[in-house]
Amino acid sequence: MMLGSSRRARARLARPVALADGHRNQVANRQAAALRLVGRNSLAAARVTSAPAGYLLAHTSGDIARHCELLSPVPGSGQARVVITPGRLTGEWHLDVGSRDRPGLLAAFTGVLARTGIDVRQAVLATWDDGAALQAFVIAATHSPDQGALQEAFEASLGEALSSPPIEDAEVSFANGASELYTSCEVRAADRPGLLHAIAVAIASAGADVHAARVTTIDGIAHDRFDLSNAAGFLLDSILEDTIRAGITAGSAFVR
Repeated sequence: MMLGSSRRARARLARPVALADGHRNQVANRQAAALRLVGRNSLAAARVTSAPAGYLLAHTSGDIARHCELLSPVPGSGQARVVITPGRLTGEWHLDVGSRDRPGLLAAFTGVLARTGIDVRQAVLATWDDGAALQAFVIAATHSPDQGALQEAFEASLGEALSSPPIEDAEVSFANGASELYTSCEVRAADRPGLLHAIAVAIASAGADVHAARVTTIDGIAHDRFDLSNAAGFLLDSILEDTIRAGITAGSAFVR
């Protein structure tokens, strides 16, 4: 599916979380297994040990090792590293993109996927304190996409101004009761190609950061939820909420 098409991708961005004992043990076990794969004295080992817990819970030790090697050392400004490997099912591929974190990264990369019509099944995103950023997609394709062409497209997108069309039928709501760390933003609209990208552009143009996204479609209606903070890492105020709502329903542009 194209990201934002009627069969929706699910995107999750890892962030610090409070863990129950079972999850804490699971994180420790995956870190230990990934360290055995990369070597405890390797450059990637430090990245494994400092990886966000939510990200570690979402991946196998093999995935974690591959991602941390991709990001070691941290890519330079404006650089994207792309690795495509076979997935666990026939016709399924892992598309891993490593870069340096920056505002609007989700909007930029989802724009590339939307334009190229890549069939994305899932996406998990994570960032590290040293500025490394990972976007790990699971895609469906008969043959592996052109890795070099995608890398060029991702790097080009980092310098592009982004815009999104109006989503006039969108119903946008916000809530602050579920967490002290982020504001929940829910968007309900008729599903269409590029919808997730359009919402990501509106959020970026308002100056908010995305920490998690859960995307589903029921009977052709998209029900998307985003966990957001302002640029300083705090809950959104009413002015920022109104700015995001206006950007989604009336269209928006993000200029770096």
